[in-house]
Amino acid sequence: MSIDAAIVDYSAGLLLRYFRGGALIEGDVPRLDKRRDIEVLKGHWAVSKPVRALVNHLLERPHETQALLAYRERVDDAVARGRIDARKTWLYRQQTGLPSALVTHEPVRSFNTGPNMLLAWVLREAATYTARLVSWQGSNSPYLPMLELAQTQMRQVQKIEALREPLKAVSLGQRPNGGAVRDSSRARRPLYRKAAEAYRLLQGLEHGNADAIERVARSALIAPLEDWRRFELAVGLGVGEALSRVDGGPLQLHLLGSDSSGPMLTAGRFAVYWQQITKYHTPAPLEPSEIAIRDALADYGIAAGTERPDLIVVDRLADAVAAVVEVKYIAGDTATTRFREAVAQVVRYGRSYAPPGGTAPLLERSLVALSSGAQERTGHAAAAPFFANFEAISRPHGLDAWAAAVAGHPVP
Repeated sequence: MSIDAAIVDYSAGLLLRYFRGGALIEGDVPRLDKRRDIEVLKGHWAVSKPVRALVNHLLERPHETQALLAYRERVDDAVARGRIDARKTWLYRQQTGLPSALVTHEPVRSFNTGPNMLLAWVLREAATYTARLVSWQGSNSPYLPMLELAQTQMRQVQKIEALREPLKAVSLGQRPNGGAVRDSSRARRPLYRKAAEAYRLLQGLEHGNADAIERVARSALIAPLEDWRRFELAVGLGVGEALSRVDGGPLQLHLLGSDSSGPMLTAGRFAVYWQQITKYHTPAPLEPSEIAIRDALADYGIAAGTERPDLIVVDRLADAVAAVVEVKYIAGDTATTRFREAVAQVVRYGRSYAPPGGTAPLLERSLVALSSGAQERTGHAAAAPFFANFEAISRPHGLDAWAAAVAGHPVP
């Protein structure tokens, strides 16, 4: 198995364990808020692979939506426009005294049929959650391009002529009935079978089905990210789980379903921020080389900018940064080179995130995570961060020693 596949499997496993743990109670503290997290899962569903496949199929083949034969009841005088309903005809004649009246079921072509109504319901539900997810993202969100594309495609779908009637008629408060789902599953056209698949996936999420949760997590939360971002996500999840396990606090995720200025997760008293400067950043005095760089860029009208740590662990009780985590995905460079670069960055970040005189303790609680490679600490003459590669992170309790140091517990 490739390193990328292993990272995806590890992340999906942690997410599945988290969401499947939603019904469990650990001590007196719920592991998560089920109502909130089902909404997050449904948001993931709106941009998951089955829904995206349905939308893409519809945009590529807009004429595949078909008007099906339906029947409407009508009354005529001596004219049969469809199948005669003998019982209703007899009753109508008895009630009105019109001997030539006929009650018939006239065949008509209509888009407001079971499969089309199911299709419209799925599209409306997906559009609602896609718009909600877009509104939650900040300008630096790694999910924003994918969400904006999904929202654009939803607007294009809503312009398809054949779907205007069903989209107006459908009510999100009223689910498609079993007959509509059954007819869509058996339909000759792939479009309706895809709609039924997306609907059943949503039902699986709502029922806590493990396969449904894992499928959505893989395609909507992990797959849209670049390889290096996937590794950052995996490390962030592993960090959160280790902190929750060591400190005993509940783990709560806030991915793709919350204010992007907030943490990606909380674990007891700790909050983990992903690619954010946060309010805890205090600009450090510039060194001579940094001043020279700033001035040279200024001559070109470019600001020097501020580096963002990959992950920041905040102790919410102390209202201070407890650790900095620098993550390096190795692609075409050596592990030693990337480790050297990561340590240099963590030291620089310490100047901005540690209180006066606290740079060394922050460095001792920080972590460098590489996707591969091995670095062994051979001395303790100076402050240095912890190190872990993906193999160590993915092992049970692989980050517990680091988490214990962050939480102020004896290091195992």
